[in-house]
Amino acid sequence: MLTAANITKYHAAQLVLHDVTLVVPSRSRIGLVGRNGVGKSTLLRILAGEEEPDEGSVRKTPPGLVVGYLPQEAEAQRASGGETARIRLGEFLRRPLGVFLLDEPTNDLDFAGLDWLERALVRLEGAVVLVSHDRDFLDRSVDRIVELDEWTHGATEFAGGWSDYERTRANALRRQHETYEQYEGERARIEEQLRRMQRWEQQGYGQGRKKKRTKDVKKRFGGRIERLEHVDKPFEPWELRIPLSARNRSGDVVLRLEGAVAERGSFSLGPLELEVGWADRLAIVGPNGSGKSTLIDVLVGRLPLSAGQLWLGPGVVVGELTQQRDELARGELLPAFVNASDLKEEDARTLLAKFGLGADHVRRDAASLSPGERTRTLLALLAARGVNCLILDEPTNHLDVPAIEELERALDAFDGTVLLITHDRRFLRSFRATQTLELSPTRAPDARAGPR
Repeated sequence: MLTAANITKYHAAQLVLHDVTLVVPSRSRIGLVGRNGVGKSTLLRILAGEEEPDEGSVRKTPPGLVVGYLPQEAEAQRASGGETARIRLGEFLRRPLGVFLLDEPTNDLDFAGLDWLERALVRLEGAVVLVSHDRDFLDRSVDRIVELDEWTHGATEFAGGWSDYERTRANALRRQHETYEQYEGERARIEEQLRRMQRWEQQGYGQGRKKKRTKDVKKRFGGRIERLEHVDKPFEPWELRIPLSARNRSGDVVLRLEGAVAERGSFSLGPLELEVGWADRLAIVGPNGSGKSTLIDVLVGRLPLSAGQLWLGPGVVVGELTQQRDELARGELLPAFVNASDLKEEDARTLLAKFGLGADHVRRDAASLSPGERTRTLLALLAARGVNCLILDEPTNHLDVPAIEELERALDAFDGTVLLITHDRRFLRSFRATQTLELSPTRAPDARAGPR
């Protein structure tokens, strides 16, 4: 058993974790969840002994219990992609550990890789504590959710996987709102009775008696208010809003590939026939190495075709979110964003704030932003440009679940055309593709209509 008792941790003056206790029994499967920056990775490092808490302690039972930690890969390390990620995970999971600590292990895995990881975790003899924003993966891989709260910096434990946690949390929040509304309603009713009695006293008694009676009324009704059990208003965190909208409509046909072949080194994609119409929602799927990113490079003009034709329709304005998230990678964020978006500085500040990037972000060097902050910055840039054809390559990477769910809502409301690559299974289901293009490294790609 691994136990973190009453852990408090600061980063400089910033409180990250407060009085957090986590017990990791033998063979347990625990998912750590919470918004970006809430301290999930910090808690993993403390459990692994790589970082010391400011208060509290970590105990191993027995003292010789072996704990291993697999951090997120650095961006530079991740350039060789999903196959490297799977090899790295496989080597870690083969270690004879009592507790396996994994930070975002699903990054860069395709559907087959996710299935493999889920099966591997079932077979492990040791306990597992992992951080993930993949809701399907959490449903399939953990039996307990521990939420780190951005407001209290504490931890709350929930039995079951992600869906159980989400349902329990929603019911608890609903009950909190109902209790608060009842409290506010009863308080308002007593205060209205007090005001009514005071008006009655003003109208029905002489001056001498009125003073005494009014004092008695205030005391009686004030006591009733004091006897009410106080209920705090439920905490309502700031919520991300992603206002995506096409500024202008393109032609009926957005893009067309005819007999298209693309080559990159020894890899060849195609020949490919594809037509995407206005407001279509194309899902591009296939295992790692099947050519999804190669296809995107063709569509945005980074890679010329070796055979066939690419045709873009009139009025098409393409906006791309790449896996690298490197479009605004240098210089101070606000000037770089103003230059790339053609917005006035005040308008740029307002838009960035909607994406959770406030005064403490806009004057920072863009390279110092976290991956999640860079993703939100580039989504804000797409909104500023009013693009009518979105190309999104793994857009949920580095986003926390509230941001992923808001992106789902934004895409559902978007009135333009969307081409999506994702290995987030729940995000893909919510996308409701009108077409699916399935790529394979061993056979010709197949474009087919999907459910509308």
